[in-house]
Amino acid sequence: MAQHISRLSNGYLTKKESDGVLYQMSWPPQSPDLNPIEMVLDELDCKVKEKQPTSAQHIWELLQDC
Repeated sequence: MAQHISRLSNGYLTKKESDGVLYQMSWPPQSPDLNPIEMVLDELDCKVKEKQPTSAQHIWELLQDC
C-alpha cells in the first residue's frame, strides 16, 4: 500500500476487504500507465498528429472533433 495513505483510510479499506465488500489491488505509485487522464491525452495527441495541423486554430478544431 502506498505510503501516503492514512491509517484511517487503510483501516477502513482493510475492513471492507475482510467483509468481502471490495478487493484492494496493489498499484505502483505514479504510474502513467494506470492514470486514465494520461491515456486520454495520449489518444488525443495521436489523433491530432495524424492530421498534421498547421495552426493553433486547426489543432483546436481537431480536438473538438475528437
